[in-house]
Amino acid sequence: MSIYSGRRLTSAPSLKTLSISSTADSLIDRFSEQIKMVPNEVFQKLLYDLFCMWHGVQRHYDPPIPDSEEQRMQKVKNLICKLLTEIDGRVNRIKQNNNHQRGQDFYEEWTMLTWNVLCITSRLQNSLSQVLVSNEDKMIYSRLNQALVELVNYSRDFLPFPSSNEMDPEYVMLRDKMNQTMMSLHGLYRQMNSTMYQTPNDVEHFRLHLQTFGDDILVPCLEQYKTFCNKNCMALWQHVRSVQIERMRDQVKGHDSSIENLVTFYSNMTYVLAVLGARLQGFRYDLTVNKKLFNFDPVIHMSEAVFAALELLMSNCVLATEPSTSAILVTNNLFAMNCGALARGVVFKDFEIQVVSEETAEHIQSEMSRQRLLQHPAPIGGVPSAALLAMKPTTGTKRSNAASNADSANNTAHKKSDVNSKESVIIYPVYNSKNRYWAATYPHLLCTTRQKAGVNSTSNNDKQGSGKRPIFYFHIKATMFSPSGRFATAHTLSLPFTIATRRNQDCQVQRMMSSYTATIFWLYGYNSQDGLLLQWIDGGMHWDHFKHLFKQHFKVNADVQRSLIDNDFELLKYKLQCPDCCSGQDGARVNGVQQIVTFKNVLCPHLRYECNSTNVRFSVWRGMLELLQIFHDTRNNVRKLWEMGFLMGFLEFEEVDSLLEKHKSALIMRLSFVTGGTICFTVKSLAHTLDPRATRPIHLEPLDLKRLQQKCLKDYLRDIADAEKVKYILTANQEVLRIDEMLETIKELGVKPESPSESRDISSNITHMGDIDTMQHIKFTAMRIAVVTCKVKPPSADQEENDAKGLSRLTATFGTRDDEFLRELVQLANSYGKSKQELMETLDYVHDPFQPGPIRKASSIYEGPHTLPLAPAPITRQSINMAPTLISPPPAKPPSQLPSPNQTTLPHMYNGVPMIYEQQPRFEF
Repeated sequence: MSIYSGRRLTSAPSLKTLSISSTADSLIDRFSEQIKMVPNEVFQKLLYDLFCMWHGVQRHYDPPIPDSEEQRMQKVKNLICKLLTEIDGRVNRIKQNNNHQRGQDFYEEWTMLTWNVLCITSRLQNSLSQVLVSNEDKMIYSRLNQALVELVNYSRDFLPFPSSNEMDPEYVMLRDKMNQTMMSLHGLYRQMNSTMYQTPNDVEHFRLHLQTFGDDILVPCLEQYKTFCNKNCMALWQHVRSVQIERMRDQVKGHDSSIENLVTFYSNMTYVLAVLGARLQGFRYDLTVNKKLFNFDPVIHMSEAVFAALELLMSNCVLATEPSTSAILVTNNLFAMNCGALARGVVFKDFEIQVVSEETAEHIQSEMSRQRLLQHPAPIGGVPSAALLAMKPTTGTKRSNAASNADSANNTAHKKSDVNSKESVIIYPVYNSKNRYWAATYPHLLCTTRQKAGVNSTSNNDKQGSGKRPIFYFHIKATMFSPSGRFATAHTLSLPFTIATRRNQDCQVQRMMSSYTATIFWLYGYNSQDGLLLQWIDGGMHWDHFKHLFKQHFKVNADVQRSLIDNDFELLKYKLQCPDCCSGQDGARVNGVQQIVTFKNVLCPHLRYECNSTNVRFSVWRGMLELLQIFHDTRNNVRKLWEMGFLMGFLEFEEVDSLLEKHKSALIMRLSFVTGGTICFTVKSLAHTLDPRATRPIHLEPLDLKRLQQKCLKDYLRDIADAEKVKYILTANQEVLRIDEMLETIKELGVKPESPSESRDISSNITHMGDIDTMQHIKFTAMRIAVVTCKVKPPSADQEENDAKGLSRLTATFGTRDDEFLRELVQLANSYGKSKQELMETLDYVHDPFQPGPIRKASSIYEGPHTLPLAPAPITRQSINMAPTLISPPPAKPPSQLPSPNQTTLPHMYNGVPMIYEQQPRFEF
């Protein structure tokens, strides 16, 4: 049996007001036909102004109110009369909807209009003696009651009980209790209209029936309603907060069904309560205005119970969507605030925003839980703020030195003198007609100063020096105009965030911001959810979990689709713990490999590099931040090359050598932490040697952010390829691509070159001796800064040099004439397309008076340690006196970044006899 079974409700006006009401009805109907209804946002704004005037709310933009109480109530009545036309028009629009497919939107429209009317009628009912003093007042009240009757009758015929949770036994139990309550209330309504109450005993007997209905039927039904709402609200809010955390951590933008499910639940529950509240109000109107059986209101406590259930349902209906993109606020930087009510029906007065600490947020959540446990709405007392907030006007003066700052383009800092800082700010709501909810939005809030209480309210983790920064929440207190005639409040907490100060702005990314970003990374990554809060867990997480979070953090904050891979972490898994940050947990390390990662491991500066007198220590997290800085600069092409797979991840040096081993002329670009967050080139080339066995690659100097700001990575690649005569690049997919084709591909994709044109056309009036008004046009050839390597020896000479040091063999010198000769010889051969074999054959035909026969093709001294090279011919005194021209072999390679292992090498042999001289010949290069 449906809760709407029984005959339709009718309003029974008295004979005294019947003629007045009918006349007013005809006037209003004609007036409604002539005037088109205002939009929903205008209608809700009229309701908002009505309740503000009714309660004497003084907003900051309102002029002083000099009106007396009588004048104020007259203005209230005028506004109600203005709203009557809009209410009637909306009721008629609902009644004209005969479509059988009445969806969720239609339920919400009916619910909102019903509660809007109830909020007015209940206030009139609570002060009948002061409000209904004339026939006009009674006509207004009668008209509002008639609107409720028509809405209830329509819901009885066309809007059944929502059937979204038919499989839930508690939902079925609630529906049955609601059916019983509606049937009993309808029985009382028929009894009141069909029985003649002539004696006091008859009236008392009916009062006892009312009391029995309230105690035995209505109250248990409402208790079941509260229990069901509290249980389901907790589960739905848990899901909403989980999705919010995931969206903040992963920065995923997509359809969010969790909020829609919560909104649907609120809409269904407010609809069920609206039907009950409207029927009670109609019964109350007939009993107190038409029948007048009692000199008191016997239904007021029943209506109050229904309104209290609504207040309890809406006590946590507010959602704060900020922070949404970054969980780090910077003092005096502007940020937007967006929050709103998910439950539709009542009008909201204002939204109060304040920043609270972790401890205060826990207290607020416990108070919200206490309300649900007691199943009775109760105001939450004032709580201390952890930071000062201010509302920045839409127009104002920015810092005078903003233009001189390096980051002036993104500088949103403001002077404290521009704003009035407060412990909390109040945002007045605006009705969103598209989604039918009250929203509080302000684009220019700023956090000016952290209070001492907020700084000192840190946990033990901070005192132990783990690097954790204080965590804060936005506490949203929304005040609504309850149908009870009073104010009711709703509370919520935002996602957690930190507040970074503006000290050391030049170094804030490396030094200051590292601990803030690491705190947010750990808090959201661990995701220890407790209701609306995120609990800080300083204990370790498993290496696989940390690796997944680290990958996701890089992908999100570098704004790339290609993430790091497991192989990129082979270096890090041995580098995350030192004696200073050792956790001491069982299983923290297994066979030297990190298994448990703690927050202290992430921020501990146990990574280091040394270069000459430089000795720098940094953490894994700071290295990642420096790397992300490189990706954030869109001018250096790093992000584009990474996405296209031309830039590799973290590789060990031996792994780089192994990848280049099969190639004669190729290079690799990769990420590295060798001197912080950098990008490294490793080149294998025969450009400066004739020996094909000179196969050791060279590692070029790391490129940090400063170098990449001066020249983009694409131009570095082009210049290095030109200087080293490298034709191929090895990609992340182990593919070999021609560099010139790759650069052309990048150009086609829209990556702007460093020099957009090969020439510059300049007009000037100072390049000629003519008149000053005459301009001369000159075409200049453009120039660019090219990159060349500074090496002076071929890449494999370090092996021979190390061997030479061990046996007191030949030593290499730098910067001689032969060095330049060999370079020019190789470049000449390359320009003519001559191979080494062709070059050697050409040299055989060169006539040398000191070498009567063909030049012997001597073996290179670069042969491997297991090959015995041929020694040059002995040098005679005659040859010394004649100063013959010697063709020296290529020189030894300088020591590489990674030392080659020492190996015992035999001395050169000549006809099977070791060559050991007191003064060996010196081959200079």
